[in-house]
Amino acid sequence: MPSAPLPINEAERLAALRSYKVLDTACETTFDNMAELAAKLTGSPVALVSLIDADRQWFKARHGLEATETPRDLAFCAHAILTPDQILEVPDTHRDPRFADNSFVTQEPHIRFYAGVPLVNPEGFALGTLCIIDGRPRELSADQKGILQKLADAVSTTLELRRAMLQVQHLALTDALTGIANRPAFLDTLDRSIALQKRHGGRFALLFLDLDGFKRVNDVWSHATGDHVLREIASTVTASLRREDVAARLGGDEFAVLLQGGDVDGATVAERIRLQVKARMDLGGWPVTASIGVVSFCTPPDDVAEALAAADELMYAAKLAGKNRITYREYKRASFSDTAASRRHCHTMV
Repeated sequence: MPSAPLPINEAERLAALRSYKVLDTACETTFDNMAELAAKLTGSPVALVSLIDADRQWFKARHGLEATETPRDLAFCAHAILTPDQILEVPDTHRDPRFADNSFVTQEPHIRFYAGVPLVNPEGFALGTLCIIDGRPRELSADQKGILQKLADAVSTTLELRRAMLQVQHLALTDALTGIANRPAFLDTLDRSIALQKRHGGRFALLFLDLDGFKRVNDVWSHATGDHVLREIASTVTASLRREDVAARLGGDEFAVLLQGGDVDGATVAERIRLQVKARMDLGGWPVTASIGVVSFCTPPDDVAEALAAADELMYAAKLAGKNRITYREYKRASFSDTAASRRHCHTMV
């Protein structure tokens, strides 16, 4: 059988689909109920909410079918999304050259009838379909087509609500000025890292950054320039990190970084950030550097407050030692509270 050609806007369509962050998510009652209603109101044994990914058809909801996905080149819905403004109805697959030798027709589940309504988002991209399947040839009545269209519209609306909720959540956890994580988002991530370490061991590193000379930028150049500097700092910090690491602006000119994974050398990452911050600021002509406190947690702190206090203390030690440097320590519960032992594990880098 011939595979469905790709839509002319396929790259943009896939980007739109992924913006919903719905692929491979758990079952949700709202979508399941719509699939069940589609089946019952059209007298069909199978109904699916199908999303067309790059090389597969994935089912967000399914009624009467066990499979969770199929190859895209076998998907009827891959043909349906080519005409976003109309239902694709196949009364008898045996009589349709596009599907007659499809393995889903000649083998289980032996599809003889298919009807799919494209799920079109507000930008005009067909993300997938609400479809029904039967093992006997048939045609939908006008009323059944109307019902299927209305249910598909409800599925599309639900997807939009999901995307809107994700956007609201993102805004709530993002620093509006710099675009990186804000304090609540960072504290939540740090709390989860501590809990994970308590359960499974391992280690993580926490960096606390405070900018040296930033007040002068605001006083001499203006607060608008200060905002630009903060955005430059955020960009510089994030460029030094891996995908699994988290950078945040805690407030004012204070930033923090969480390095997750036992193989991370917190001191090395911090020194790279310090040097790159200075280079970026020198390029702009701003007398700004970073003092960084770095704690590598070999054992878990009691809570977020203790973790931040440890890194904050080291950041102030870097300030007192002359600024534009890092102060590093390994956190080990047996020795961290012992002042003399703590000093032996404390390293300053300029």
